[in-house]
Amino acid sequence: ASYTCVAKNEEGYSARSDLEVSVMELPEIAPFAFTSNPTNEGEFAQLFCVVGKGDMPITISWSLHGDDLFDDPDLSTAMLGTRTSMLTISSVKHRHNGEYTCRATNPAGTTTFTAQLSVNVPPRWTVEPTDKQFAQGSDAK
Repeated sequence: ASYTCVAKNEEGYSARSDLEVSVMELPEIAPFAFTSNPTNEGEFAQLFCVVGKGDMPITISWSLHGDDLFDDPDLSTAMLGTRTSMLTISSVKHRHNGEYTCRATNPAGTTTFTAQLSVNVPPRWTVEPTDKQFAQGSDAK
């Protein structure tokens, strides 16, 4: 919307200025979640961050535990058009466990939405047992 401000003094002098006002709309992220949660190690996982409302331009980024995500051999992000970002984990590992946050930013500000990924991993020996022999009646220590 356009506004005009006019100021006059008692001596008849006046000043005039035009002002353009625009109202910007914050990005609005549609809620999302991992489809299989918890996810077993080695499985595929995917999220879509869809920004349904908000003035352009919009930038979308991802973080895990508050740290920006960078592609690794099993994890990637991709923009689908101008309002959707896809996060893909081709083979879930224990390191992928945590809170994934989509951050959408435009000139009006920033909005975030977070989804939790829990990863099931098979049991592993921390110290593999070894066979021991003891005499009958002795303490097995």
